[in-house]
Amino acid sequence: MNSPQVLTALEIAEHQLLRALQMWSEEDYISCITLAGAAEEILGKRMRKLGLEPSFDNLKSTIVLLARHCGDTSENIDKLVAEMMNQTRNELKHYAGDEAIEFDFKSDAEELLERAVSNYTSLTGNFPDQVMNFWSTTFHQRRKFQGGV
Repeated sequence: MNSPQVLTALEIAEHQLLRALQMWSEEDYISCITLAGAAEEILGKRMRKLGLEPSFDNLKSTIVLLARHCGDTSENIDKLVAEMMNQTRNELKHYAGDEAIEFDFKSDAEELLERAVSNYTSLTGNFPDQVMNFWSTTFHQRRKFQGGV
């Protein structure tokens, strides 16, 4: 019989994040989204407990501020933005519909990874090789897309 394994929330999130980064490098974006989303959520909860602002909260408040600046007066704008930010992750976790769904899985995977990585590095100060490879690769892809060298 196997002995139970004891893991902290941070250890669980780190395991999920590193595996999500591996899935991203293998172009398994659906699995990456699910794992990165789980890691991002755990890390975000840890940050809030420590009085820190998770990347999700920071990004959401920025989008809400921009929406308000552009004249959006919706009472539930915070909720709408949060739903939009997690739409792909939530659809992949809970989808039971009859129709096919369509998302830009690579882009959504990268967005969730960026949020999870930001939380992880803010909490730990660690920059594992997988994180550095992800940042380097996505940075160079963006530069090429934007016409940089």
